[in-house]
Amino acid sequence: MQRAAYDGERRFHHRVLIAAPPAGQLATMRAWLDQNFGTAAWASAPAGFDGVVNDAIAFYFTEPADARAFISRFGCGYRPEVFVEARAG
Repeated sequence: MQRAAYDGERRFHHRVLIAAPPAGQLATMRAWLDQNFGTAAWASAPAGFDGVVNDAIAFYFTEPADARAFISRFGCGYRPEVFVEARAG
């Protein structure tokens, strides 16, 4: 699991952390991302550590605008503790 997160951070420079949604909502999010940005423009990985129950998921994006669109679409109109972080690459 940590390897998936490392690979996401290395390939994609913008990360959004969210609380793990129910399985049905996660599938909706992934379908929306594929439809709007294509499978090569984003990735996801559990945000916890090995051996720990994951209560968060990280979504990684190539473009900051894609990360913001994701937050706008699934943020439900309030400001959760979600951030977009630019990483040096």
